[in-house]
Amino acid sequence: MQDSPFSRITRTSRRLNLALFGVLPIALVLISAILWSWQRLIKQEEEKLLLDFTVFMGYIEAEERFLQGFRTQNALLQGPPSSPDVSWHETPPSERQGTAFYEGRRPLFSTPFTVSCLSADCTRDQAQLSAMGSYLSAYYSTYWPTTYYPAAAAFLVNASDSVSISVPALDMPSSFRPLSQSTYLTSVDAIREQIELNHIVEQRLIDLHAPADLHERTQVQWFTAPASPNRIIGLLPAGLPSGVWRAEAGSPPDVYIATLLHRDRINIFDRILPSGLYDEFWLTRNDAGLLLGEGPLPDAQEPGLHYTADGLVFKVIDDSGAWTAYYRVGYRGFFQDNLWLPVSVALLLLLSIVGGLGYGRWYNRRVLLPAQSAQRDILESETFSRTLIETAPIALCLLTRFKGEVLFSNALAQQWLGAQSGQPLAPSASVRTLLDKALAAVEPGTFETFLAQDGRPLFVAYAPTRYKKQDVILCAFADISARAEIERTLAQAKRDADKASEAKSTFLATMSHEIRTPLYGVLGTLELLGMTDLDAEQRQHLERIQNSSSILLQLISDILDITKIESGQLALESTVFDPRELIESCTSSYAALAHQKGLLLFSCVDTGVAPWVTGDAGRIRQILANLVSNAIKFTEAGHVIVRLRAVDQPNGNQLLTLQVVDTGIGIGAQEQSQLFLPFYQIDSASHTVRGTGLGLSICARLAKLMNSWIRVTSELGLGSSFSMALSLKPAAGPAPTTPDLAGARVHVRSPHRELSEQVCLWLTMWGAHATPAPHVPPPATESDEVLLDVLRAEDGPPSDWGGRYLSAREPGVRGEYGPDALDGHRLDSIGFGIQALLRGDRATPSAEPAEPEFQALGLRVLVAEDNPINQATLRNQLEQLGCTVTVASDGADALSLWPLTQYDALLTDVNMPKLNGYELASALRAQGAVIPIIGVTANAMRDEEERCMAAGMSSWMVKPIELRTLRQLLRGVAKGRTPAASPEPKPAMTTLLLASPPAPASASASRQVQASAPATEAPQVPAKYRELFLDTMNADLAKIDAALGRQDVLAVLQTMHRMRGALVMVKMNSLSAGFEAVEAQLKRDSANRKALQEAARLMQELRKFLVQV
Repeated sequence: MQDSPFSRITRTSRRLNLALFGVLPIALVLISAILWSWQRLIKQEEEKLLLDFTVFMGYIEAEERFLQGFRTQNALLQGPPSSPDVSWHETPPSERQGTAFYEGRRPLFSTPFTVSCLSADCTRDQAQLSAMGSYLSAYYSTYWPTTYYPAAAAFLVNASDSVSISVPALDMPSSFRPLSQSTYLTSVDAIREQIELNHIVEQRLIDLHAPADLHERTQVQWFTAPASPNRIIGLLPAGLPSGVWRAEAGSPPDVYIATLLHRDRINIFDRILPSGLYDEFWLTRNDAGLLLGEGPLPDAQEPGLHYTADGLVFKVIDDSGAWTAYYRVGYRGFFQDNLWLPVSVALLLLLSIVGGLGYGRWYNRRVLLPAQSAQRDILESETFSRTLIETAPIALCLLTRFKGEVLFSNALAQQWLGAQSGQPLAPSASVRTLLDKALAAVEPGTFETFLAQDGRPLFVAYAPTRYKKQDVILCAFADISARAEIERTLAQAKRDADKASEAKSTFLATMSHEIRTPLYGVLGTLELLGMTDLDAEQRQHLERIQNSSSILLQLISDILDITKIESGQLALESTVFDPRELIESCTSSYAALAHQKGLLLFSCVDTGVAPWVTGDAGRIRQILANLVSNAIKFTEAGHVIVRLRAVDQPNGNQLLTLQVVDTGIGIGAQEQSQLFLPFYQIDSASHTVRGTGLGLSICARLAKLMNSWIRVTSELGLGSSFSMALSLKPAAGPAPTTPDLAGARVHVRSPHRELSEQVCLWLTMWGAHATPAPHVPPPATESDEVLLDVLRAEDGPPSDWGGRYLSAREPGVRGEYGPDALDGHRLDSIGFGIQALLRGDRATPSAEPAEPEFQALGLRVLVAEDNPINQATLRNQLEQLGCTVTVASDGADALSLWPLTQYDALLTDVNMPKLNGYELASALRAQGAVIPIIGVTANAMRDEEERCMAAGMSSWMVKPIELRTLRQLLRGVAKGRTPAASPEPKPAMTTLLLASPPAPASASASRQVQASAPATEAPQVPAKYRELFLDTMNADLAKIDAALGRQDVLAVLQTMHRMRGALVMVKMNSLSAGFEAVEAQLKRDSANRKALQEAARLMQELRKFLVQV
């Protein structure tokens, strides 16, 4: 980089910044350290002073306890203290005329005492004085060794005469200054003066009839010792009883106990520190004023540290609030003790001054002078910039903020815009739009559709700024003719891509239609063929063809799902469903496949799962079915577990976590990252099972539509876990009917501990006492104990089991116990089975009943279909359902056949020559036709339904069509017509009444079947139709419960009538008769509450029968 003045300024500024960033933190750290040190020193000083005050207060409290203890001990005296053997001798002459001093000492280690009195008083009763001195000495020697503090001099003063006693004796050697004769006399005189003053005050209070507690002194009184600035005296009446010491007859002795407290005696820091802890000290008491200290008190209102002109003042108050101390520490002494602090501050200040002067000189030489030189360079650069602006290939101009007049413009701006200084831009639509945006802008912006005067497209960038002390807008115009051409090319490319995508979707939909049309003929014919008499080998071949066709149909459905998702046509539905039923039914549907491979398949559902939730049950089932199918496919041995866990969320939703776990071959980490890509298949070298690679991709996209994702956890050789969490809202629904197992004792055995614990949890919730049992359970202690086997290969209880036994096995797997075996994949089946067993109505083994016949729909159906195979398939399916069929080869033929016969329904293909299904439906609606028109299409796209409904169709079906689906749709048509002309079904045809969803049976058919059926109460349902029968009856039970809950009698009648026909077909005649009786009562009186109660009872009976199915 060229070394210019500006670059030198930049380097200098950078160095300056670096220096500042380096010095300033250091300076801040030093200042912070000094401030912290200052605060720390102040804190230490406070702690020392507080410690000194605490010790001093403790000393005062010890003195007060000494006085109070002596008074308390005196109250216990019953007479004069004993007079021990006391040595007694007179001390050297007194300093005061007429006063004598005697020293007494008991034998051994007692503290000597001194007695002071006038000569006459001393000689009058020497034995009594010896006893009182010895008494005081004994208490003194007993008390002070038990305290932490040093002993202080104590005085016993009789106010009635001149006698006083002190402990210890005068001039007795000690660690502190001994008690001198002058101190003794001054202290006793001060005590007597205070006693006289107290007497005067007490007498005045007595004269004023004040309460006794005001003039009776029971607390220690403190006052200043004269001529002793560091001493205070504590005074308290000794409380001696009458007769202990001489006094006037009948009055208690006027004797006081006092103590002389010397401040220096406990001044620990003065002995340790060379300069002392403080300079001045004041001590005050609320009832005595200033006791220690000289001069006025410092002006410190609040406790704590105060900064004053004379030094630091620390005010502290004791816990009782009676004592207040003031400490003054002079600044001179404080800094002498901490000399490093002012030295550090002085050095820091000196360094700051020197550094500031050096910095100013350096800044002037390295910054200011180069800046002046750089200014000259800038002027030259500005001239150059103007030249550059004039020659740049961009049009530049400055517009005034308020009027939009041109302040400055280069040559290109004048050429493209006609911009002249001092004038507005030439008016045009682009100029007006630009000025509206730019003049109101507060931040930079762009404008891409500006046209110059010669029509060329310009890209405009504008920004508010200031120029020559006024607000302006800087506008830059760039020629984007080439860019516009590129954008036109890209737009055309996007249109071509959209067309290609649309063509792809059309191709897939067309191919789906073309493939589904012949596939419908294959599957429909196979379904009809399966209903004929076939031997075992033929039926095996048929099942293989059906399986292969189903795989092909699933592949087509997967491709359509991918197409729907990519085109945005796949929308989620919101329905109310039972999540536990969904898990159990989906698991049960794969039970046979898992059983064939020798795998254990079971589900575990939390007991806290909501009974009803809102969501797309079909798509959730699709995801679960794909995951379970893959788990079974890629697992050779072990188990597959389907789990459903529930966690309540704060927003009222329930987080349902669906998990499928297997013990299969596992998936490597590299494959897991690509597992959900369309058409991705794991390397066949390590996996022998292959698929289309679409299932998991569709599942992942469906999960994303539900605001979730599929999480994979797997390791090679250890199995896999696929989980998905869905936040679903609990919904209102019919109250679930649960088994009543109160008091039941159940032992559960299964091939897997988790399965046993799962069943036990639900049985416990239903009232039973359920526990997992080992392979060989202990003998039953009660006959009502139940041993429940769930999905066990072995069948039957142990030989020594004395209780009851129940087996819940795979659906369709028979054992020794026949109908007593329950569906091991459905908890309700297990629960109601135990309930039925304990109530004694357990079914006995019997032969499986023959399959019941279809009830003929008796419809006249017109079929419009151009494909001969589909014509034959539809004809056979409709005739199988007992319908009269007329087939037209296209829409035009159907339209011509329409007036010839009265038809009950029209089934029409939507894509036919001459007249398609849409046009046929529209034409019939235009002629006034009101019959159901059902569209049959191979296009499963969402917009197909909209086209069918728009053409006037009642509903639509997607090929291939199962016989069950066709019957379900047509039963609604048969419900609304009169059955007078209903033809009978062909006798050679096998019927499938139990495979249909709930619909009312005709009265004639019901009576005919009932008359021919044997009277037995054992439900006889063929195994192949058992699941459909249970689904149908459970759905009707839910409808009945809901209708009873809202008192909807019409809905109750309709549903019971529909269920009664099905009950007759399975030879449950007694229950059917009960249904018929309730129907008759409700028809006569819709408000018959007993009939409604009887209907509820019949529903409970029906549930018991369903457990046996």
